[in-house]
Amino acid sequence: MNEDFGSWLRKVRLEKRWTQRTLAARSGLSLGYISSVENSKRKPKTSSLVALAQALDIPYAQALQSAGYLDDGLVLFAHRLRTTRTNLGMTTNELASLCSVSIRTLERWESSPKSWPSEQTLAKLAAALTVSVEYLRGQSDATTSYPIDLQEILEQPDLTYNGVTLNPEQLKFVRDFLQGVIQLSAHQAPASPQKRPPNRK
Repeated sequence: MNEDFGSWLRKVRLEKRWTQRTLAARSGLSLGYISSVENSKRKPKTSSLVALAQALDIPYAQALQSAGYLDDGLVLFAHRLRTTRTNLGMTTNELASLCSVSIRTLERWESSPKSWPSEQTLAKLAAALTVSVEYLRGQSDATTSYPIDLQEILEQPDLTYNGVTLNPEQLKFVRDFLQGVIQLSAHQAPASPQKRPPNRK
C-alpha cells in the first residue's frame, strides 16, 4: 500500500478542521475504518475512495492517485469505464448488449478487473462510449469524443441489436441499406421552393 495515503488523508481532513468522527459521518464509513486507513493499517477500496472523495469534495482521480491506484492501468480503466458509462446515462445492460459481453463480465471490469479485454472488445467499448481506446487504457487524458465510423462497427462480428445477435445476412442487409441511403441522398438535388402565384385583385 502507498504509506503516504494515510498521512495525506489526515492532512486533508485537518485542513477542513474535521475530526475522524466527522469524516466517518459524512462519508458513511465507520470510525474504525477511517482510523485504520489514516494509520496505514489497511488499504482503502476504490468504493471507499469514492465516498471519501465526495465527503471531502476532492476529485476522485486525486484520491486514486494518492492511494497509489493510478499506477495500475486496470484500476484506471475500471474507473473510466464506469464513470463514462454513468455520465452518458447508460446502464450496464445497455453497454453489455452493445459490446456483446455479459453483464457480469462488464460489472467485473468496472469493479475489479484482473485482465484487459481483447483489443476487439476494447474497440467496441470505446465506440459505444464515444471515447478512444487510448483514453480507456490511460494512455491519453483527452475525454473528447471522436467520430464513429459505422462501417467499422458493422464489420465487427457478434454485433447485437436489442439483445438479438445479428447474423451475417442481416449485417449485410444493414450495410447495403445504409449505402443505398447515402447514395440516394448524394444524388437527390434539393427541392427548389415553390413560387406562390401572384395575388389577383
